[in-house]
Amino acid sequence: MKTWKKLLQLSRNEWPLLGWGLLFLALSSAALLAYPHSIKRIIDEAIAQKDQSQLNTAAFFALGLFLLQSVTSALRYYFFTLAGERTVKRLRENLFGKILSQDMAFFDGQKTGELLGRLSSDTAVLQNALSVNISMLVRALAQAVGGLVMLFMTSATLTFFILVIIPPLGFFGARFGKKVKAISRKTQDALAASSGVAEEGISGVRTVKAFAQEPFEKARYIERLNKSFQLSKEKIGVIAQFTNVVSLVGLASLVFVVWYGGTMVISGEMTVGTLTSFLLYVMTVGFSVGMLGSLWTDFMAAFGASERIFEILEKTPGMNDGALIERPIKGSLEFSNVHFAYPARTELPVLKGVSFTLAPQETVAVVGSSGAGKSTLVQLLMRFYDVQQGSVLVDGVDVKNYSMTTLRQAIGLVSQEPVLVSESLFDNIRYGKPEATEAEVMQAAKLAYAHDFITGFPDGYQTLVGERGVQLSGGQKQRVAIARALLKNPQFLILDEATSALDAESEHLVQKALEGLLGKRTTLIIAHRLSTVKRADKILVMQNGTVVQVGTHAELMNETQGTYHKLVERQFEHTKEIQ
Repeated sequence: MKTWKKLLQLSRNEWPLLGWGLLFLALSSAALLAYPHSIKRIIDEAIAQKDQSQLNTAAFFALGLFLLQSVTSALRYYFFTLAGERTVKRLRENLFGKILSQDMAFFDGQKTGELLGRLSSDTAVLQNALSVNISMLVRALAQAVGGLVMLFMTSATLTFFILVIIPPLGFFGARFGKKVKAISRKTQDALAASSGVAEEGISGVRTVKAFAQEPFEKARYIERLNKSFQLSKEKIGVIAQFTNVVSLVGLASLVFVVWYGGTMVISGEMTVGTLTSFLLYVMTVGFSVGMLGSLWTDFMAAFGASERIFEILEKTPGMNDGALIERPIKGSLEFSNVHFAYPARTELPVLKGVSFTLAPQETVAVVGSSGAGKSTLVQLLMRFYDVQQGSVLVDGVDVKNYSMTTLRQAIGLVSQEPVLVSESLFDNIRYGKPEATEAEVMQAAKLAYAHDFITGFPDGYQTLVGERGVQLSGGQKQRVAIARALLKNPQFLILDEATSALDAESEHLVQKALEGLLGKRTTLIIAHRLSTVKRADKILVMQNGTVVQVGTHAELMNETQGTYHKLVERQFEHTKEIQ
């Protein structure tokens, strides 16, 4: 019942459409239930009395009923199905929005394929339930109830026998329905797991091919798929058993009705027309009950899928949004005694009492070996996670007090591997400022040294970049990302290993683009390469989650036993070896 209430709540906006559907359902059901009575008139009155005129009238009346039934049935299907499709569309919109609204800790514990499975396969199961199946369910219920009423009016004696067998069938239906629902839930989980493996294999296809691991990925996928198949096979077996029982009982009941009704005709208690109309009503009720049985299993499967969907729809993000929305951000930043461990690995602290400050328009570089906690600083500034101890302050205000949208709109991020959307170059640059004009986009591209290579493409700014920008080189993607950040005109600029994966020529162009940004906004540079950090006003050296040195490049180089000096020497030796 809880699931029904939730689904009804989702479809509340479509109640006007459902109201029209119910109206046409009532008309089509009434027409369908009236035709056995017209057949009775044809047999008992027109044919028995050999009255051609009456036969013609009864036949035309029956045709009129069938015409009314077919038109209203089509309209009933249209309104119910349209309402269902619109409900599922809104459900997918809400589900996708809810997924995006979750904090990063949620995504750390979820596989992309699992979430995609809920968006696609789970909602597809619900789509059938809320569109075609809901229409068929209401029609079958109306015809079953209406048919039973007509059966009583035709022959109470025969109807009493039919009513005796309905409670046992209802018991079997409930029992099998529970079983189908449980198996369906497991089936959807297994299907989502197989989708997760497929998503990993396809998104990382270059790695798969580089290591010639196609057989391994295929075996992984087949293993998950086989689990889903076995559960589906079990569900099919349960449904087949239920169908067998319902079919056997239904056909046996029909034989008994024909036998007993025939006995009553022979004894003169019933006319042939009455028996014929009774049998037609029995067939109508039997067809409707059979459809209800089939739909029952489908709805149980849908309920299993809907539970997985409502798990996300009802999940509230673990981080609360702040209230400061309109407060202008000037660009000062302070980390005050910050301690932090990722939620998925709480036993492994990443930051241990980190403290430092950035003044507005100051450029600070953070260096250190891998795993020192450099990129974690970015995660905390953008409030992807909250600190366990200490505070991160922007303009003297804890970031927890800012609206996440306000905070993140003030930050421009250029990462080591920028992610582009599968749209045009124009759309990717304007991603930083959706309302930007074409002139603004082009100006940002020029400042990022991206305009020349963009205009070199046949389609220019309308060139599609492919999934995650796969059709661009690393340097081109990086300059598009810089243009995106520039267009946003943020108070904070974060360069997270922005040049570490580039060749010398691409790095040179990206460096030229970055030079125009430094000194104009508060800049935090996470980097390994000496060429990137030398221009910084201040350098923070991190080791094992703590800040061990602070100073300019010259100051830190004078500390010959310091960590920074050793990092520079190591890099110099590495460069010399390459040369």
